[in-house]
Amino acid sequence: MKPRATLAVRLAVGLGSSAALVPWSPLVAQSVAPSLALHTTTAPDPPGSAYQDHYIGGGTLTPDVSAGEFDVGGNGQGLARSLEVDGVVSSLSSSDSGPPRTVTEGGVIIKSQWETAALGVWSLDGSVHAGAEEPGVPTKGQRGVLTLRQRGMPFDGGWHIDNALGDINSPDIALARVQPRFYLPTAPIQGATTEWQGPSGLQLVAGGGVPGLYDGIAVPGFRTLGGSTATAGAEFSPAAAWTVGGQLIEARNVNLAAGPLLDVDGRLSSTTGLLSAAWHERNARLQFNLLDGQISGSGNAVGAWVDGSVVQGRIQQSGGVFRIEPNLTWGNQLISNDAEGGYYRVNYQSRQWNADVGIDEVRSVSGRTGSTTFLTADTRYQLSRDYGIGGVANISRTVGGVSWSLQGYFDQINRWGTGRAQLNYAATPGGRDATLAVDQSWSTAAGIRLSTMASLERITGAMFDGVVDNSTVLGVSVYGGGQFTTRLGVEANVRWTEAIAGRAAPGVFATVSLTWKLAPSWQILATFYDSRVGSWTPIAVVSPLTSPSLTTVSPVVERGAFLTVRYQRSAGAHFAPLGGAPGAASGQLSGTVYLDANANGRLDAGEVGAANVSVVLDGRFSVQTDVNGRFDFPVVAAGHHVITIISDNVPLPWTLPNGGRTEVDVATRGHTNIAIGAERIR
Repeated sequence: MKPRATLAVRLAVGLGSSAALVPWSPLVAQSVAPSLALHTTTAPDPPGSAYQDHYIGGGTLTPDVSAGEFDVGGNGQGLARSLEVDGVVSSLSSSDSGPPRTVTEGGVIIKSQWETAALGVWSLDGSVHAGAEEPGVPTKGQRGVLTLRQRGMPFDGGWHIDNALGDINSPDIALARVQPRFYLPTAPIQGATTEWQGPSGLQLVAGGGVPGLYDGIAVPGFRTLGGSTATAGAEFSPAAAWTVGGQLIEARNVNLAAGPLLDVDGRLSSTTGLLSAAWHERNARLQFNLLDGQISGSGNAVGAWVDGSVVQGRIQQSGGVFRIEPNLTWGNQLISNDAEGGYYRVNYQSRQWNADVGIDEVRSVSGRTGSTTFLTADTRYQLSRDYGIGGVANISRTVGGVSWSLQGYFDQINRWGTGRAQLNYAATPGGRDATLAVDQSWSTAAGIRLSTMASLERITGAMFDGVVDNSTVLGVSVYGGGQFTTRLGVEANVRWTEAIAGRAAPGVFATVSLTWKLAPSWQILATFYDSRVGSWTPIAVVSPLTSPSLTTVSPVVERGAFLTVRYQRSAGAHFAPLGGAPGAASGQLSGTVYLDANANGRLDAGEVGAANVSVVLDGRFSVQTDVNGRFDFPVVAAGHHVITIISDNVPLPWTLPNGGRTEVDVATRGHTNIAIGAERIR
């Protein structure tokens, strides 16, 4: 752990660098004095007019400013501000091929936010943790995180500014983030960033700092990797249908998680530039991207790709071509490289049909790896209001042979809820895997969720302890939860598998979370996690980017317990909810980001959440998912909102449909709960 003074110096330097980027002279911050008074005029109804409702008690009742159940102890003065403090104690025990080990952790997490009349929304988030470190893991930097953010600072001429300081992610221009096939990842850094948005679609971004990694169990920490990285970019719209932009990113003396594709070792330096241009109309889009970069110890490398899409009635087509040479990075982050080829997708949607067909051709530029041809088809037909059928077929041809998989399912809205019967079959040159599964999402009382799954799997040609063996595995999963009383909330996800024939090892996974509201401002949250997965070899043919070979999963035993005492307090008579004006009606928005294993678009039993994923509300307000993939925006303006999931931390080969964008409506004083599923790359 580095001294606190070191962190303070870094943050001060970063803040000064961010301030230096701001040309204050041509722009003057708007001074917005919100009007909080409500002006009403009453007059007798004119003769012959239609009937109108009248105020109860002549309008003398205290107005509801929609703080409601979310106003936990506010004093009713000033603009909106909130504070959340978590005291956390956790313990995680694990054992695999090595000796058993236990990591304990305790700490404090603080989240605060306040709104200003002229300087936008500010937030200060921090954490401090202490406890035994995992053996063999070096620590650099501080035990915890500290992040200061400012969003939506208005300026004359239609400008808005966002700034961040501390443990954050490096910025990218919007054209770098809107990528259907390849994306340029943002990297965790300890430093400063700024983003300016103005007229004509003008966007300016800049940032820099020391690259690092988030660590910790339940209390986040930040571990620096050494070296430095910096970036600057801009984009604008020179015409109604065009957007052009560019960005330069540089890394110096950094550690790259480079893998086998790089010919150099140790600390590296790199410089990479991006030029991008997009043409877009109502139903069509075309984007061209060019990368040019160099890594110390290797020559210059170039990458280029073109993506396009067009919508014609019920048919949407998309495709692209690409060639990305080896040894290309984006800062200290790897990108997909040493690949050339193309892809094509066509989708048809109607009230009854939803069909997708696609083909990918991927070859190695250097010749170090073989080529892959991947075909996929995904079709669903709604037979009636209550019945639907569908299927998925994948074929992958590589130097190792031909592999394929089939999936067929039958959906039914029944008297108990929504059910699905599904049959999966996968075949590779090394083995076969057939699974029959039955899912049921049960109709329950409002606020309660329950789904179950039972499966029977037959694995042939698999390796267990170095011996080829055939196994039959029975599995049962249960997922459910809800607010059972005004004080008690429970969430649980349990999976159990057992070999009824053969040598496949059993497996148990369980996570149970309880929330107990002690008082308006106090809660206790407890989570228990238990995972015992035996050695087995699953087969999946789902992606042109991953080999469909049999991959042995090592046995792992993990068990953890997490206890949190939470204090929440908010204030502000005319509470300005996220995305709304002072005094606007509000509700609560929460949800789960999960890995949709069966691609049915809903969170089922046995499907796990994606942890530490950034969730952004209306492009301005962000939170991170917890260890179970959950996120929460306690006070959100009633109405229509857009949730965007930043895909950087979603584990491969998973990706988020629609660019991670989800639209949702929040009701006044309501609690909206959504589930956003990541899909396997196909």
